[in-house]
Amino acid sequence: MRHSKAVQACVCLLLLLTGLCASGVALGQDFVVAVEESDNHPFEYVQGDGKAHGGFHLEEIDQVATRLGWHVIYKPMPWQRALRSLQLGQVDALSYLARTAERERFAVFLPAAIQHRQYAGLFVRRNQQQRFPDSHDPCRYAGFRMAAASNYFYGQTVQDAMQKCWKIDMNASSKEEVFSKLLAGRIDIAVAYGTSLQSLEVAMPGLSSQVVALRQPHWLIGDFYLGFSRKAMPTGRIDAYVDALRRYRQSAAYQQLVQKYNMKSFLP
Repeated sequence: MRHSKAVQACVCLLLLLTGLCASGVALGQDFVVAVEESDNHPFEYVQGDGKAHGGFHLEEIDQVATRLGWHVIYKPMPWQRALRSLQLGQVDALSYLARTAERERFAVFLPAAIQHRQYAGLFVRRNQQQRFPDSHDPCRYAGFRMAAASNYFYGQTVQDAMQKCWKIDMNASSKEEVFSKLLAGRIDIAVAYGTSLQSLEVAMPGLSSQVVALRQPHWLIGDFYLGFSRKAMPTGRIDAYVDALRRYRQSAAYQQLVQKYNMKSFLP
């Protein structure tokens, strides 16, 4: 009886492995992921050839790949080259990817593979917080001195307010410069991504003790995905990844990762 059960177990394992291989999901295979060659705390950051890396996105990918028995290879590169590599099938996936009609021609976007949801918010000095209205209407803030970095997209609501009612300083080239103006009292409100305090923890230590996001303004910018290459990733491999991702997100380990990077407010 014991021998019979052992044989049955071996047969089941063989069938499982055969099914995985037939669908293009082989154990131990490489999973090549392009990442922007930049410091994008708290979402992702890489050093050198990508072996040294971290952040909410990449730690999630590592965990899912481990469950699948895949070996992740991160390929840091400039953003435009990363997009081109995804299009040509030179990589399996690209992290931190916004969905557009043009990109859908060469990338697969799945709701289950959304990495985080980004919002635009208003940030003020903690000791000045009571001066500001608690309103979702952006034009209620029109009388205040405002600034935002010029090389970011803040979503349609904010873009409309910039055109309609805000007088806003767009001369800053980075969020660091915007928050420096806020701390110096040169502006009343910094317009920035909702995750700005987390992303600036390294560059501007102690910022969160001096600056706070206003509670009500919380305008959607969009979702960011792990986008799969249509040329490089068979449907079976994508399905296997997404299934493992769903299971991982139901685990205590995922909740610990969310807490580690303070991502609860930015999950889809």
